[in-house]
Amino acid sequence: MAESRSPDEAAAGWHIYLREEPDDPELRRQFEAWLQESPLHRQAWAEINETLGVLDLAPPERKRRGGARRRFWGSPANDRTGRRKAKVAAFAGFAMAACIAAFVFVPDLSLRLRADHYTQAGVTQDIHLADGSEVILAPRSAVAMHMTAHERRIDLLRGEAYFVVHHDASRPFTVIAGPVTATDIGTMFDARTDGDETSVAVREGAVHVSAEGSIGLERDLHAGDRVDVRGAQVISDTQAPETIGLWRDGMLVAQDNTIADMVAALQPWTSTRIIVAHDTLAVRKVSGSYDLHHPETSLQLIVHPYGGKVMSVTPWFALVTGR
Repeated sequence: MAESRSPDEAAAGWHIYLREEPDDPELRRQFEAWLQESPLHRQAWAEINETLGVLDLAPPERKRRGGARRRFWGSPANDRTGRRKAKVAAFAGFAMAACIAAFVFVPDLSLRLRADHYTQAGVTQDIHLADGSEVILAPRSAVAMHMTAHERRIDLLRGEAYFVVHHDASRPFTVIAGPVTATDIGTMFDARTDGDETSVAVREGAVHVSAEGSIGLERDLHAGDRVDVRGAQVISDTQAPETIGLWRDGMLVAQDNTIADMVAALQPWTSTRIIVAHDTLAVRKVSGSYDLHHPETSLQLIVHPYGGKVMSVTPWFALVTGR
Protein backbone atom coordinates (compact mmCIF):
# COMPACT_ATOMS: atom_id res chain seq x y z
CA MET A 1 0.00 0.00 0.00
CA ALA A 2 1.42 3.40 -0.93
CA GLU A 3 1.95 5.56 2.17
CA SER A 4 1.42 8.70 0.10
CA ARG A 5 -2.27 7.95 0.50
CA SER A 6 -4.21 9.45 3.37
CA PRO A 7 -5.29 6.99 6.10
CA ASP A 8 -8.87 7.24 4.77
CA GLU A 9 -7.84 6.32 1.23
CA ALA A 10 -5.48 3.57 2.43
CA ALA A 11 -8.25 2.04 4.56
CA ALA A 12 -10.60 1.93 1.59
CA GLY A 13 -7.86 0.32 -0.50
CA TRP A 14 -7.17 -2.32 2.15
CA HIS A 15 -10.89 -3.08 2.29
CA ILE A 16 -10.87 -3.85 -1.45
CA TYR A 17 -7.66 -5.92 -1.36
CA LEU A 18 -8.77 -8.03 1.62
CA ARG A 19 -12.13 -8.76 0.01
CA GLU A 20 -10.36 -9.87 -3.18
CA GLU A 21 -7.81 -12.09 -1.36
CA PRO A 22 -9.37 -13.05 2.00
CA ASP A 23 -7.20 -16.16 2.48
CA ASP A 24 -3.82 -14.64 1.61
CA PRO A 25 -1.64 -14.80 4.77
CA GLU A 26 1.03 -12.42 3.44
CA LEU A 27 -1.55 -9.79 2.56
CA ARG A 28 -3.11 -10.19 6.00
CA ARG A 29 0.31 -9.77 7.64
CA GLN A 30 0.97 -6.55 5.72
CA PHE A 31 -2.46 -5.23 6.63
CA GLU A 32 -1.95 -5.94 10.34
CA ALA A 33 1.40 -4.15 10.21
CA TRP A 34 -0.23 -1.12 8.59
CA LEU A 35 -3.06 -1.18 11.13
CA GLN A 36 -0.63 -1.07 14.09
CA GLU A 37 1.48 1.75 12.67
CA SER A 38 -0.81 4.55 13.81
CA PRO A 39 -4.02 5.20 15.76
CA LEU A 40 -5.15 7.15 12.69
CA HIS A 41 -4.96 3.93 10.66
CA ARG A 42 -7.11 2.07 13.19
CA GLN A 43 -9.63 4.91 13.28
CA ALA A 44 -9.83 5.06 9.48
CA TRP A 45 -10.29 1.28 9.31
CA ALA A 46 -13.13 1.33 11.82
CA GLU A 47 -14.87 4.14 9.98
CA ILE A 48 -14.62 2.59 6.52
CA ASN A 49 -16.09 -0.67 7.84
CA GLU A 50 -18.94 1.19 9.51
CA THR A 51 -19.63 3.17 6.35
CA LEU A 52 -19.60 0.24 3.93
CA GLY A 53 -21.55 -1.92 6.38
CA VAL A 54 -24.37 0.59 6.46
CA LEU A 55 -24.39 0.94 2.68
CA ASP A 56 -24.52 -2.84 2.24
CA LEU A 57 -27.55 -3.08 4.54
CA ALA A 58 -29.63 -0.64 2.50
CA PRO A 59 -32.28 -2.24 0.23
CA PRO A 60 -31.37 -2.04 -3.49
CA GLU A 61 -34.22 0.33 -4.32
CA ARG A 62 -33.15 2.70 -1.55
CA LYS A 63 -29.56 2.61 -2.74
CA ARG A 64 -30.73 3.67 -6.20
CA ARG A 65 -32.76 6.56 -4.76
CA GLY A 66 -30.09 7.58 -2.30
CA GLY A 67 -32.11 6.01 0.52
CA ALA A 68 -29.00 4.62 2.22
CA ARG A 69 -27.84 8.14 2.98
CA ARG A 70 -31.24 9.11 4.45
CA ARG A 71 -31.29 5.94 6.54
CA PHE A 72 -27.85 6.69 7.93
CA TRP A 73 -28.39 10.36 8.63
CA GLY A 74 -32.19 10.61 8.78
CA SER A 75 -32.84 10.72 12.53
CA PRO A 76 -31.52 13.34 14.95
CA ALA A 77 -30.03 10.60 17.14
CA ASN A 78 -27.83 9.40 14.25
CA ASP A 79 -26.97 12.80 12.82
CA ARG A 80 -23.29 13.71 12.58
CA THR A 81 -21.42 16.91 11.96
CA GLY A 82 -21.06 18.24 8.44
CA ARG A 83 -17.44 17.21 8.46
CA ARG A 84 -18.35 13.66 9.44
CA LYS A 85 -20.99 13.49 6.70
CA ALA A 86 -18.56 14.66 4.08
CA LYS A 87 -15.94 12.19 5.27
CA VAL A 88 -18.33 9.23 5.12
CA ALA A 89 -19.54 10.27 1.67
CA ALA A 90 -15.93 10.54 0.54
CA PHE A 91 -15.27 7.04 1.89
CA ALA A 92 -18.19 5.62 -0.08
CA GLY A 93 -17.16 7.41 -3.26
CA PHE A 94 -13.56 6.33 -2.95
CA ALA A 95 -14.56 2.74 -2.21
CA MET A 96 -16.70 2.58 -5.35
CA ALA A 97 -13.88 4.03 -7.45
CA ALA A 98 -11.38 1.70 -5.79
CA CYS A 99 -13.54 -1.30 -6.69
CA ILE A 100 -13.29 -0.38 -10.37
CA ALA A 101 -9.62 0.56 -10.19
CA ALA A 102 -8.64 -2.55 -8.26
CA PHE A 103 -10.59 -4.79 -10.66
CA VAL A 104 -9.11 -3.27 -13.82
CA PHE A 105 -5.84 -1.54 -13.04
CA VAL A 106 -4.42 -3.08 -9.85
CA PRO A 107 -5.11 -6.79 -10.18
CA ASP A 108 -3.67 -9.48 -7.93
CA LEU A 109 -1.59 -7.75 -5.32
CA SER A 110 -0.63 -11.14 -3.88
CA LEU A 111 0.38 -12.35 -7.36
CA ARG A 112 2.83 -9.47 -7.70
CA LEU A 113 4.34 -10.33 -4.34
CA ARG A 114 4.97 -13.94 -5.43
CA ALA A 115 6.21 -13.14 -8.94
CA ASP A 116 9.74 -12.34 -10.05
CA HIS A 117 8.40 -10.89 -13.29
CA TYR A 118 4.93 -9.44 -13.89
CA THR A 119 3.47 -7.73 -16.96
CA GLN A 120 0.55 -5.35 -17.19
CA ALA A 121 -2.12 -5.18 -19.90
CA GLY A 122 -0.71 -4.69 -23.38
CA VAL A 123 2.93 -5.12 -22.30
CA THR A 124 5.33 -8.00 -23.05
CA GLN A 125 8.71 -8.63 -21.45
CA ASP A 126 11.83 -10.43 -22.68
CA ILE A 127 13.68 -12.22 -19.90
CA HIS A 128 17.22 -13.36 -20.73
CA LEU A 129 18.51 -16.08 -18.41
CA ALA A 130 22.13 -16.64 -17.47
CA ASP A 131 22.15 -20.09 -19.13
CA GLY A 132 21.35 -18.58 -22.54
CA SER A 133 17.64 -19.42 -22.43
CA GLU A 134 14.96 -16.81 -23.05
CA VAL A 135 11.45 -16.30 -21.70
CA ILE A 136 9.03 -13.94 -23.45
CA LEU A 137 6.23 -13.02 -21.09
CA ALA A 138 2.83 -12.14 -22.57
CA PRO A 139 0.66 -9.30 -21.19
CA ARG A 140 -1.02 -9.80 -17.81
CA SER A 141 1.27 -12.70 -17.00
CA ALA A 142 3.53 -13.57 -14.09
CA VAL A 143 6.37 -16.02 -13.45
CA ALA A 144 8.47 -17.04 -10.46
CA MET A 145 12.03 -18.19 -11.22
CA HIS A 146 13.91 -20.95 -9.39
CA MET A 147 17.41 -21.19 -10.87
CA THR A 148 20.01 -23.22 -8.96
CA ALA A 149 23.10 -25.26 -9.73
CA HIS A 150 20.91 -28.36 -10.01
CA GLU A 151 17.63 -27.22 -11.55
CA ARG A 152 15.99 -24.61 -13.73
CA ARG A 153 12.34 -24.29 -12.78
CA ILE A 154 9.86 -21.60 -13.76
CA ASP A 155 6.38 -21.35 -12.25
CA LEU A 156 3.95 -19.75 -14.68
CA LEU A 157 1.66 -18.21 -12.09
CA ARG A 158 -0.75 -16.74 -14.61
CA GLY A 159 -1.00 -15.93 -18.29
CA GLU A 160 1.22 -17.02 -21.14
CA ALA A 161 4.92 -17.29 -21.90
CA TYR A 162 7.09 -18.45 -24.78
CA PHE A 163 10.27 -20.36 -23.95
CA VAL A 164 13.46 -20.66 -25.99
CA VAL A 165 15.49 -23.17 -24.04
CA HIS A 166 19.21 -23.83 -24.03
CA HIS A 167 19.36 -27.56 -23.44
CA ASP A 168 21.42 -28.86 -20.52
CA ALA A 169 20.96 -32.55 -19.69
CA SER A 170 22.55 -32.09 -16.26
CA ARG A 171 20.14 -29.31 -15.29
CA PRO A 172 16.59 -29.87 -16.56
CA PHE A 173 14.46 -26.89 -17.59
CA THR A 174 10.96 -27.29 -16.14
CA VAL A 175 7.89 -25.11 -16.47
CA ILE A 176 4.97 -25.60 -14.08
CA ALA A 177 1.71 -24.18 -15.43
CA GLY A 178 -1.42 -25.00 -13.45
CA PRO A 179 -1.54 -28.80 -13.02
CA VAL A 180 0.86 -29.41 -15.93
CA THR A 181 4.63 -29.84 -15.72
CA ALA A 182 6.55 -29.35 -18.98
CA THR A 183 10.17 -30.53 -19.14
CA ASP A 184 12.33 -29.37 -22.03
CA ILE A 185 14.10 -31.81 -24.31
CA GLY A 186 15.70 -28.93 -26.25
CA THR A 187 12.97 -26.80 -27.74
CA MET A 188 10.87 -23.70 -28.30
CA PHE A 189 7.41 -23.92 -26.79
CA ASP A 190 4.48 -21.90 -25.50
CA ALA A 191 2.63 -22.39 -22.21
CA ARG A 192 -0.54 -20.74 -20.97
CA THR A 193 -2.65 -21.02 -17.83
CA ASP A 194 -5.64 -19.03 -16.60
CA GLY A 195 -6.81 -21.17 -13.70
CA ASP A 196 -9.49 -23.04 -15.65
CA GLU A 197 -7.39 -24.23 -18.56
CA THR A 198 -3.72 -24.95 -19.16
CA SER A 199 -2.11 -25.52 -22.55
CA VAL A 200 1.34 -26.36 -23.89
CA ALA A 201 2.23 -26.11 -27.58
CA VAL A 202 5.60 -26.93 -29.19
CA ARG A 203 7.01 -24.87 -32.03
CA GLU A 204 10.36 -26.63 -32.37
CA GLY A 205 12.03 -29.64 -30.70
CA ALA A 206 10.25 -31.67 -28.04
CA VAL A 207 8.73 -31.28 -24.58
CA HIS A 208 7.69 -33.90 -22.06
CA VAL A 209 4.42 -32.99 -20.33
CA SER A 210 2.94 -34.63 -17.27
CA ALA A 211 0.20 -34.09 -14.71
CA GLU A 212 -0.45 -36.09 -11.57
CA GLY A 213 -3.66 -37.23 -9.94
CA SER A 214 -6.86 -37.86 -11.86
CA ILE A 215 -5.51 -36.17 -15.02
CA GLY A 216 -2.95 -38.92 -15.67
CA LEU A 217 -1.07 -37.02 -18.38
CA GLU A 218 2.33 -38.38 -19.47
CA ARG A 219 3.59 -37.86 -23.02
CA ASP A 220 6.11 -36.24 -25.33
CA LEU A 221 5.06 -33.36 -27.59
CA HIS A 222 6.88 -32.55 -30.82
CA ALA A 223 6.72 -29.63 -33.26
CA GLY A 224 3.10 -28.72 -33.97
CA ASP A 225 1.70 -30.74 -31.05
CA ARG A 226 -0.38 -29.12 -28.34
CA VAL A 227 -2.22 -30.35 -25.28
CA ASP A 228 -5.02 -28.59 -23.39
CA VAL A 229 -6.00 -29.57 -19.87
CA ARG A 230 -9.45 -28.51 -18.70
CA GLY A 231 -10.17 -29.90 -15.27
CA ALA A 232 -9.49 -33.64 -15.57
CA GLN A 233 -10.00 -33.58 -19.34
CA VAL A 234 -7.01 -33.75 -21.68
CA ILE A 235 -7.44 -32.60 -25.29
CA SER A 236 -4.67 -33.24 -27.83
CA ASP A 237 -4.41 -31.34 -31.08
CA THR A 238 -1.98 -30.22 -33.77
CA GLN A 239 -1.40 -26.94 -35.55
CA ALA A 240 1.11 -25.44 -37.95
CA PRO A 241 4.28 -24.96 -35.87
CA GLU A 242 4.89 -21.50 -37.30
CA THR A 243 1.57 -20.27 -35.85
CA ILE A 244 2.61 -21.09 -32.27
CA GLY A 245 3.64 -18.05 -30.26
CA LEU A 246 2.71 -15.50 -32.93
CA TRP A 247 1.50 -13.18 -30.16
CA ARG A 248 5.18 -12.26 -29.75
CA ASP A 249 4.87 -10.40 -33.06
CA GLY A 250 1.54 -8.85 -32.07
CA MET A 251 -0.52 -11.26 -34.16
CA LEU A 252 -3.62 -13.18 -33.18
CA VAL A 253 -4.47 -15.97 -35.61
CA ALA A 254 -7.91 -17.57 -35.46
CA GLN A 255 -8.50 -20.97 -36.98
CA ASP A 256 -12.18 -21.71 -36.48
CA ASN A 257 -12.10 -20.29 -32.94
CA THR A 258 -15.18 -19.02 -31.12
CA ILE A 259 -15.68 -15.33 -30.53
CA ALA A 260 -15.57 -16.05 -26.79
CA ASP A 261 -12.10 -17.57 -27.26
CA MET A 262 -10.99 -14.57 -29.31
CA VAL A 263 -12.19 -12.13 -26.66
CA ALA A 264 -10.25 -14.11 -24.03
CA ALA A 265 -7.13 -13.88 -26.21
CA LEU A 266 -7.57 -10.12 -26.70
CA GLN A 267 -8.30 -9.35 -23.05
CA PRO A 268 -4.67 -9.29 -21.80
CA TRP A 269 -3.80 -6.73 -24.46
CA THR A 270 -6.15 -4.05 -23.18
CA SER A 271 -7.00 -2.54 -19.80
CA THR A 272 -10.64 -2.35 -20.93
CA ARG A 273 -12.75 -5.17 -19.54
CA ILE A 274 -14.61 -6.85 -22.46
CA ILE A 275 -17.95 -8.50 -21.75
CA VAL A 276 -19.83 -10.47 -24.43
CA ALA A 277 -23.51 -10.04 -23.58
CA HIS A 278 -24.89 -12.31 -26.30
CA ASP A 279 -24.62 -16.09 -25.92
CA THR A 280 -25.30 -16.89 -29.57
CA LEU A 281 -22.65 -14.45 -30.75
CA ALA A 282 -20.11 -15.81 -28.27
CA VAL A 283 -20.14 -19.28 -29.84
CA ARG A 284 -19.86 -18.12 -33.46
CA LYS A 285 -16.58 -19.23 -35.03
CA VAL A 286 -14.11 -17.01 -36.84
CA SER A 287 -10.89 -17.39 -38.80
CA GLY A 288 -8.37 -14.72 -39.72
CA SER A 289 -5.44 -12.65 -38.48
CA TYR A 290 -5.82 -9.74 -36.09
CA ASP A 291 -3.54 -7.06 -34.65
CA LEU A 292 -3.01 -7.47 -30.90
CA HIS A 293 -1.48 -4.00 -30.65
CA HIS A 294 -4.88 -2.53 -31.61
CA PRO A 295 -7.27 -4.75 -29.61
CA GLU A 296 -10.26 -2.39 -29.86
CA THR A 297 -10.08 -2.35 -33.66
CA SER A 298 -9.52 -6.11 -33.78
CA LEU A 299 -12.56 -6.69 -31.57
CA GLN A 300 -14.69 -4.69 -33.99
CA LEU A 301 -13.36 -6.72 -36.93
CA ILE A 302 -14.08 -10.01 -35.14
CA VAL A 303 -17.70 -9.34 -34.17
CA HIS A 304 -18.93 -6.99 -36.92
CA PRO A 305 -19.39 -9.68 -39.65
CA TYR A 306 -21.86 -11.45 -37.34
CA GLY A 307 -23.86 -8.36 -36.45
CA GLY A 308 -21.97 -7.72 -33.25
CA LYS A 309 -21.58 -4.22 -31.88
CA VAL A 310 -19.06 -2.91 -29.35
CA MET A 311 -20.29 -0.27 -26.90
CA SER A 312 -17.92 1.57 -24.55
CA VAL A 313 -19.87 1.66 -21.29
CA THR A 314 -17.08 3.45 -19.38
CA PRO A 315 -13.37 3.94 -20.10
CA TRP A 316 -12.87 0.59 -18.33
CA PHE A 317 -15.67 -1.56 -19.74
CA ALA A 318 -16.78 -2.51 -23.25
CA LEU A 319 -19.98 -4.43 -23.95
CA VAL A 320 -20.33 -6.66 -27.01
CA THR A 321 -23.93 -7.09 -28.13
CA GLY A 322 -25.52 -8.80 -31.12
CA ARG A 323 -28.80 -9.07 -32.91
